[in-house]
Amino acid sequence: MIEIAIYGKGGIGKSTVSANLSAALAKGQKKVLQLGCDPKHDSTRLLLHGKDMTTVLSYMREVGPADYKLEDIIHEGVFGITCVEAGGPEPGVGCAGRGILSTFELLDRLGLDREYFDFILYDVLGDVVCGGFAVPLRQEYADRVYIVTSGEFMSIYAANNILRGLANYSTEGPRAGGIIFNERGLEEEEERIYRFACAVNLPVLAKIPRDDIFAKAEDLGKSVVEAFPDSKVGKIFQSLSEKIWEQEILYPAKPLEDRELEEVVLGRKAEISLEKTKNLQIKKEKQDKTFYSKSLLTREPLHGCAYNGAMNLAVQMKDGVTISHGPSSCANLSYQSITSLGRRALLEKGIVLPIQLHPKMMSTNMGESAMVFGGISELEETLEKALRENPKVITIVTTCPSGIIGDDMENTIEPYRKKCPIVLLPTDGNINGDYMQGMILGYQEFAKQLVKRNGKNDPYLVNIYGEKPIANSTAENIKILSKWLQAFGAKIHCRYINETETDKIKDLLDGGLHINAYGDYMGQILEEFFKKEFGITFFPQVFPIGFDDSVRFIRGLGDFYHQKEVAEKIIQEEENKYFEELKELIPILKGKKIMVVSYNHQVDWILRTALDVGMEVVKVGLLNFSQDMYRGSLYEDQVGEWEVNYTQEKRRADVARLKPDLVLANYNGGNLDDCPLHDTIQLTPQGGFESGIRQLRRLVQLFRQQIKEGWREDERFFKEYSAR
Repeated sequence: MIEIAIYGKGGIGKSTVSANLSAALAKGQKKVLQLGCDPKHDSTRLLLHGKDMTTVLSYMREVGPADYKLEDIIHEGVFGITCVEAGGPEPGVGCAGRGILSTFELLDRLGLDREYFDFILYDVLGDVVCGGFAVPLRQEYADRVYIVTSGEFMSIYAANNILRGLANYSTEGPRAGGIIFNERGLEEEEERIYRFACAVNLPVLAKIPRDDIFAKAEDLGKSVVEAFPDSKVGKIFQSLSEKIWEQEILYPAKPLEDRELEEVVLGRKAEISLEKTKNLQIKKEKQDKTFYSKSLLTREPLHGCAYNGAMNLAVQMKDGVTISHGPSSCANLSYQSITSLGRRALLEKGIVLPIQLHPKMMSTNMGESAMVFGGISELEETLEKALRENPKVITIVTTCPSGIIGDDMENTIEPYRKKCPIVLLPTDGNINGDYMQGMILGYQEFAKQLVKRNGKNDPYLVNIYGEKPIANSTAENIKILSKWLQAFGAKIHCRYINETETDKIKDLLDGGLHINAYGDYMGQILEEFFKKEFGITFFPQVFPIGFDDSVRFIRGLGDFYHQKEVAEKIIQEEENKYFEELKELIPILKGKKIMVVSYNHQVDWILRTALDVGMEVVKVGLLNFSQDMYRGSLYEDQVGEWEVNYTQEKRRADVARLKPDLVLANYNGGNLDDCPLHDTIQLTPQGGFESGIRQLRRLVQLFRQQIKEGWREDERFFKEYSAR
């Protein structure tokens, strides 16, 4: 299989050359894929007889990622040629170069089998103007690069720039195939072309004459090869296709300096012939299935950015260093996000969370010049600085700017991997999704790049997955779980990924019991990924929140370790404690009416205890949440009203109608409703048997103290004194 990229100055005739070359190859029984990388999306027009086709970028804009199908963006042209057009934004807006990056990523993600084809041709926009349009120059795509040029100085100047770009990307050997001379009928045009070709040591593979036959074929909506195969031009393209197919020798890119280029174009004439050696081969890897965040699947507005999600996860590697590849402002915002919980925990509760207080972060501090000239040098300098810290792993997370300019991360990082493992998380800010998508990417890449594929599989070594690093409840939940596991003779081996060491992740499969911390959307993705990637079977229950879940969880451990008597002893002790606690709550809470409005879709831990103390739950409204989906409740039939996909707009009317004594919600604010009292449900509540008890203790204090909520007065004063 041969992959080539056709480059040249804008308007030089690349698309015409590409279409005729593909047609000639396909006519010779070759399986051909032509991929147009120009926002004008006209590369394959002649191969499709002028048929309008869906471009990849239009498709991505109009269709949700869960519904992507490869067959929707590939089209069959003349002689069975497979056609794809990247497309691009409207002129003057967006970044077409980034569009090329997105196109290549989507084709790989959808499993386009490049090995199926005998020949792949990338028809690329104009000059190598940015990292996006330089993608086909990279080693994992084009084996060879051919340059279309005329004898005009600016066309040759563009050809020389393309060689400069190719020189930057050719790290494994020569890949320049030669020059395709597209005549314009200029004086001394041929002499200029051959002087340039000789100076850069490239063959001229074909001379395509200026001929009206191109216009005649275009009027028919066809290539010359299809419309006039026996014409002089048709035979030239047939000959060119045979030369490229049989070509064995490739050439290193040797661009000229600007002054030297001017001297050469005005100087001597030279002849050059095509020699033969063997072709280069490119190693390709099949892409894995992509897992998407709930926001991307449902096409909701993004909740946060993938960069920040990945950063929050990456800093949990205690013996690693995390590099933010982007402007310092991105790193600063992420730093504030990560450390805010640490500062609050320390100041309010005296709890020290080392990672949240002092994450090991560095930034490449990309500035304006990096946006123009690329940020690779800044990344290399920061990698050298990070290596001086002697980390066990380095994680690189990319921001929007580094994604937009198309920095070639893999080739830059590869030499440094000999010194230290490097995990690349190409989130590109929010280009690749929201906060959750960044977390998903991090979870997958750390596993793929670090986890050893064999291990002891010791059932008494327990792995915990998907904890919430920034949740107040996380530390206490681990204490509770450690206590229970100790009763069965087990202990926690690896927390994936929370306050974790690199060696623990490498030896993840030494653990034989795998427990998901949460059963939310992220937890489901983790289970699916690890089952697919490593064949892991997870414990049937997630870490429990509330009495019912805790009973099931403890009995599950008893069955797993064949120690049912230990399990029942724990349950009996916790049950006695639970009902003893209820005696103190019942006198205050019995008969009180509450309404629950929650982003958490699993609220049984609240409902069980509220019903046990005799409270009346008049309504449960479950709000749409980026991290959870409703999966049913044990107590739905014991609640007055139950509504999924509830909205805050309905809340005021429902409170006025149902008249609860208290509204329990994740967020309470001014001007929501006129309920006497409000309290907050934690998004990530502390688990165990006492989850509901802890929540109801707070309610007891509210009812006992008859606290008057001051925000109501604030609202009255605002309305009274605000400017009209």
